[in-house]
Amino acid sequence: MIKGIFMAARSLQSGEQHISVVANNLANINTNGFKREVPFAEILDKEGNLVVNQITDQKQGELVSTSNPLDVALKGDGFFVVKTEDGQELTRDGRFNISNEGFLVNVNGQKVLSKSGEISFNQNIFDQKNSISISKTGEIKIGDTSVGELLIANVDDARLLKKAGNNNFISSDENYKTQDESNFDVIQGYLESANVNPVEEMEAMIRTNKDYQSSYKIVNYLDESLEKANQIGKV
Repeated sequence: MIKGIFMAARSLQSGEQHISVVANNLANINTNGFKREVPFAEILDKEGNLVVNQITDQKQGELVSTSNPLDVALKGDGFFVVKTEDGQELTRDGRFNISNEGFLVNVNGQKVLSKSGEISFNQNIFDQKNSISISKTGEIKIGDTSVGELLIANVDDARLLKKAGNNNFISSDENYKTQDESNFDVIQGYLESANVNPVEEMEAMIRTNKDYQSSYKIVNYLDESLEKANQIGKV
């Protein structure tokens, strides 16, 4: 009976984690480049131990037109690379702009990296007559002058990336490879929306709540049964 209470309580704890994950997905439904998290799954590792694994769903989000020349979306596989205080991080959020110092940065002020490093816009080549163009391979030009080519990173299993905050991701080794150009297109003037389906998330929330309520009832029933057994033992 005590084992039954333990198992039901464990189910309650898992249910709380699932609800938290689904709630976070719904809260970020309007966050560009956001990737939904799949509720915690219990799996066996190579040694046969039960571990909890958190998976991120890296499915492509819908591309939405913004007409902003510094908004870019990735169609296909890969990630933009940004420089942060903690090192290089990955993101699918392509809301870029030019900092006061002339660097290409993301919405969090983190420098966006090219294949050769930071992307600096020489103020001397700025001219209202020159437009900013970004090719499908990520080459950035002002007029006819190239200022760099976006670094698009590839990882072996993107589902296992860990969220680093600010809609960024990191991997355990930070050993990012350059993505093959045949696997992606950089689309200028578009942003990738969150890959969250509100209907699916609400259905998941309802199922999880039902499971949580069932586990709660089981804990109460077993607790009452244990109390009655104790009372009988005292007679």
